[in-house]
Amino acid sequence: MDNEIVEQVGVKTVSWTERAWDHLTDFALAKGPEVLAALVIAAVGYIICRWIRRVVFNVLTRSSVEDSAVTFITELLYFFCLTIVAVMVLGTVGFSTTSLSAALGGIGLGIGLALKDKISNVASGIYILIFKPFKVGDFIDAGGGTTGTVADIRIMYTELQTTGNQMIIVPNLNMTSSIITNYSYLDTRNVELNIGVGYGTDLPACIELMKKTICESPYVVNKDTLPIYVKAFGDSSITIYARAEVARENYFAAMNELYIAVKQALDGAGIDIPFPQVVVHQAKD
Repeated sequence: MDNEIVEQVGVKTVSWTERAWDHLTDFALAKGPEVLAALVIAAVGYIICRWIRRVVFNVLTRSSVEDSAVTFITELLYFFCLTIVAVMVLGTVGFSTTSLSAALGGIGLGIGLALKDKISNVASGIYILIFKPFKVGDFIDAGGGTTGTVADIRIMYTELQTTGNQMIIVPNLNMTSSIITNYSYLDTRNVELNIGVGYGTDLPACIELMKKTICESPYVVNKDTLPIYVKAFGDSSITIYARAEVARENYFAAMNELYIAVKQALDGAGIDIPFPQVVVHQAKD
């Protein structure tokens, strides 16, 4: 009795194994070429994706792009290429790539709408790091009176250190959507002086005195071509304009020295620097 049961179990086991092997054989004959092609595509695609990542990394590194941008761009491109390879592999083994692409597109659209502002900041950060309208160490006006020295440029925001030793965090989208004034882009900056003198002043002598005083400063680099002239007639004074060119790192020191020197020179020459005032005349009875 026991021998019969063992024989029946053995027959059933063999029968199940044979059926499983038959199904596996049928699957291999039917889908074998597609599976093999999918494996080849996956292997070759993976190698190509890694090669593209390495090439892009080397190109961006040689282009002096910021390290944070290099890593972000190469990894983003790498996973994008892997996604394309995955779609090709699934399409090769018989999955519908149309529905898969539509699903991925829907997911991407939903993520894009949810992270619209953040993605815009990331895109703006990449633009800043690649095209470099400003760099770390530059003194800029970020629009709306937000001025400071660029302390760091990150993917989503830029850090500005103000002259009052405060740190301002500005989203990169704001940086690229407003007018940026980069005071450190050129090697020199202009110290513009608008000096008001009284209407009784000898203007040619005053201009000559101011020019001599400004050109005596060691900070001024355009002594031979210094622009200085009468600019306007105001309500209580005549404005004389001068534009001294100085090295950008000496801008604030030069501005302070020039204003003090011009004031002392005009005072020494007895030239009046009037201030706005109101004169009241009382009518007689």
